[in-house]
Amino acid sequence: MFEIKEKDGLARICEFETPHGKVETPNIMPVINPNRQLIPPKKLEDEFGSEILITNSYILYTDKKNKERALKEGIHDYLGFSGPIMTDSGTFQAHVYGDVDVRPREILEFQRDIGTDVATILDEFTEPYDSRGIVEKKVRETVKRAKESESMSDKNTLIALPIQGSIYPDIREKCGRSMGELKGGLYPIGGVVPLMEDYRFTELIEVIIASKKGLGPRGPVHLFGAGHPMLYSLATLLGCDLYDSSSYAKYAQRGDLMYPEGTRNLDEISYLGCECPVCSSHDVELMKEKYDEGNIEPLAEHNLWICYKEIEKIKQAIKEGRLWEFVERRVRAHPKLLDALDVLDKEYDFLEKFEPRSRDRAALYTGVKSSFRPAFKRIKRWIMEKYRPPNDGPTVYFEIDEGKKPYNRFLKEELHMLEDYEVNLLVKTPLGPVPLEMDEVYPVAQSIFPSNISEKNMLQRYKIEKQVSELIEWEGKETLEVLSKKNSLGFDEMKITTISDYQFFEGAGKILTDGELTYVKNNKDRIKNVELGGKHILSVRFYDGFFTLKKAGAKLLWENSSPQDMRLKVTEDSAEFNREGKSVFSKFVTNISKDLRAGDEALVVTNDDDLVAVARIFLIKDEVDVFDQGLAARVRAGFEA
Repeated sequence: MFEIKEKDGLARICEFETPHGKVETPNIMPVINPNRQLIPPKKLEDEFGSEILITNSYILYTDKKNKERALKEGIHDYLGFSGPIMTDSGTFQAHVYGDVDVRPREILEFQRDIGTDVATILDEFTEPYDSRGIVEKKVRETVKRAKESESMSDKNTLIALPIQGSIYPDIREKCGRSMGELKGGLYPIGGVVPLMEDYRFTELIEVIIASKKGLGPRGPVHLFGAGHPMLYSLATLLGCDLYDSSSYAKYAQRGDLMYPEGTRNLDEISYLGCECPVCSSHDVELMKEKYDEGNIEPLAEHNLWICYKEIEKIKQAIKEGRLWEFVERRVRAHPKLLDALDVLDKEYDFLEKFEPRSRDRAALYTGVKSSFRPAFKRIKRWIMEKYRPPNDGPTVYFEIDEGKKPYNRFLKEELHMLEDYEVNLLVKTPLGPVPLEMDEVYPVAQSIFPSNISEKNMLQRYKIEKQVSELIEWEGKETLEVLSKKNSLGFDEMKITTISDYQFFEGAGKILTDGELTYVKNNKDRIKNVELGGKHILSVRFYDGFFTLKKAGAKLLWENSSPQDMRLKVTEDSAEFNREGKSVFSKFVTNISKDLRAGDEALVVTNDDDLVAVARIFLIKDEVDVFDQGLAARVRAGFEA
C-alpha cells in the first residue's frame, strides 16, 4: 500500500507499507555491501533510525558461502536488520562490468527465497550514449521481463519495476506507462547514474519528468543511485520518493565530506561547519587523524547524517508548502543544477496540475527563476489569457510601493473618488499587471519581492492582450477630468465577480452576483461574508483572499453550471455518509473534474449529478484515478437527499 499523507505539488509525504513494516517517504535507503558493512545495519537501525535498506542480491548470489547463508537465515537475519530491505538484481554490475552470469527469473526467485521485501527485476541498463534503436530494444526486453515477474508478486514480496529509456523522454514516458499498467510494488527510475556523475542535471530532470508523466502518481518512485543530498530536494519536488546510494561510503574512502551545498575534501577545510553527532564530537584534526589511520567510518557516518537531515528538512518544507523556495535555494549549490530549473519552466502544463491554487504561507522570491513557479505563472497566465475587465470604460493603473499590501487598503481615497466612474482598475506588481480586485488573492498579497523587481513592458503587453483602448496612469484628481461618469460595477462586486471566475470557473462570478448583494465586513472594511438575496453564499478566507463556498453558494453553482464544472462524483454508498459531513475517500470516487486542484472548493455529487456536499479537494483527478486508498476530499457541509 502507498498512501499520500501530505502534498506540495508533485512532492509528497507518503506511507509505504511493506511486509516488514511501514516506511515514511521521502526517505533514503543506505546501500549495504554484503561483503563489507562499513556501518553495521544494526547501528543504522538503532542510531540513525534507518527505516529501510538496500543491498545487492547479485553479489550474494555469486558467492557460494554467502548465498547459502542468506538462503538459510533470510536476508533480515543475515544483515541483522529488522525493517524493510530492498534488493537490487545486478543490473548496475552489468553496466559497470558487462554481462552478468544469471538469468532474469533466476535472480528474481533468489530475491524472493531470501525473504526480501522489495525484489528488483533484472532490467536492461540504458546508457546515455546508446542509440535510439538500442534503447528501444533494451526497453522492450525490460518490459517483457517486468510482465513475466507479475506471477511472482505476492503479499511477502513486492516487485520493483525499473523505468528505462536513456535520455529519450518519449521512450521514458512510454516505459513508465507500461510499468504503471503492471502490478508493481515500487518503480525505480534506472540508468541515471552516468547523468549524475557527469553533472548532466538538465537531462536528469527531463528523464524524471518523462518517467513521471508515463507512470502517473503511482509510487513509491525510487531514483536509483541518487546519493548526494544536493539532489534530493529537486528530485522530491518532481515526485521521487526514495533514494539510494553507496556514496556516503565511497566519498568517505577518498576523504570527502558531503554537504547539501556540495562536497569538500578533508584537506580543503579547517572547520567542519556541521552539527551532526559525528562532527559534534570531532574536530577536523581528529577526523584527519582517523582517516590517515584508515578509519573512514566517521566520515561515512557524517555523510549519512547529512543525507538524513536533508530529508527531514525536505519533509518540513513539504508540510509548510515551501518546497519550491527550498529547491530554489538548494540548486544554487551548482550552476548545472540551477540550469536544470529551466526544464521546469518548459514543463509548466504538467507541473501546474499538481500545484495548489493557494498556500498557507507567503511566497518568497529567491531569484529570477522564481518566475518559473506554477503558483506565479498560473495567475499571470490567467490574467493575460482569461481575465475579462468587468467594466466597459478605460483602465486606470496605479504604481504603489510593493510593501503596501494588499494595495486596495492604501487606495481607499482613490477608490472613493472613482466609484462613480466606469473604469477598470489595475496595479503594477512584480508579478505583472494585476486587476486591483484580485490584489488580496494568493500569491499577489501573499508574496515578498525585492523592491526593485518588475517586469519590463508589462503594461504594454497587457494592453495588447486585453485589447485595452485606453490605459491611464493615476495622477490624482486631474485624472478624473479625462474619465466619464457612468453606472458601473462597484469595487466589491468586481472583486466577487473576478475572483469567482478565477477560483471556480469562467462565468461563476456572474452566477454569484445575479441579484442583490450585501456584505458583512470587519472593522477594517474588509469583506468577511457575502450574501445574495439574503442567503449566505461565500465567506472570504483571511489568509489567501479566496472564498469558502457556503451551501447556498454551492447550490447556485450546481444549478447553473455544466456537469463537468467543480464536480467530485461519488458512489451512492459514499454519498450517504458525505451528506452527513464525512470525508470522501478515494475508492468511492467515480470521477473528478480535471480542472480541480488540491485545496479547491468542490461540489460532491452522485453519478446522476445530485448534489451531496461541498468539500475541499485533497487529491486531484490524476491521483484519484490511481489510488484506491486514503483521503480524496474533506467535506465541509452536506445536503439532505
